[in-house]
Amino acid sequence: MTQRRDWAQEDALAAMRSVLAERYLALKVRRYVLEEDFDAATSRVEFWLALNEAPAEALTGVGVGLIDALFGGLRARFAAEHPSLESVSFSSLHVRGLACDGAAALSTAAQVEARVGVRNSYGNVFDFAVVSESVSRSSVSAVVAAVEYFVNAERAYVALFMAREQAARDGRPALVEQYTSRLSEMVRNTSYSAVIERLRAVR
Repeated sequence: MTQRRDWAQEDALAAMRSVLAERYLALKVRRYVLEEDFDAATSRVEFWLALNEAPAEALTGVGVGLIDALFGGLRARFAAEHPSLESVSFSSLHVRGLACDGAAALSTAAQVEARVGVRNSYGNVFDFAVVSESVSRSSVSAVVAAVEYFVNAERAYVALFMAREQAARDGRPALVEQYTSRLSEMVRNTSYSAVIERLRAVR
């Protein structure tokens, strides 16, 4: 399985990993069970999500189709701690078979790319693409990659915000300027207004 990202997302992820280090939260769905009611146009997905090296936890999501239900379950799991997730939404899903020779096309080894678009609070769309040998695995993994990206973007923003506050209290203007610059780069991902309000409320 391979994730495909553009240079801007690669740079943003590198920045998140640099800021968070061992606190970076890696997400992976181990398996899922999907139940669809065609008449009611609803889907219910039960899935097992692993956070870093911890044992997978069972989660449930309900929506219209697998992607909507999965994202609903992930948002329900993380939005209380990461309120910026409430400001993003899925805007598109594209699935395509990749070019291959005739033998591979007829085999189970054919590669499939799923690409999901996620719109942030500013209307900007981020694409997350995953290639695997399964339509459903690629689709699920692309959704998880998107949630992982925005969750860690918020975690990195909070870490930088707190570091800037501490630098200001310590009277270190050069550090304040440095953290402010890094915060301006991180805020491009989504809106952190609710996050900032929460941080100021607990100070």
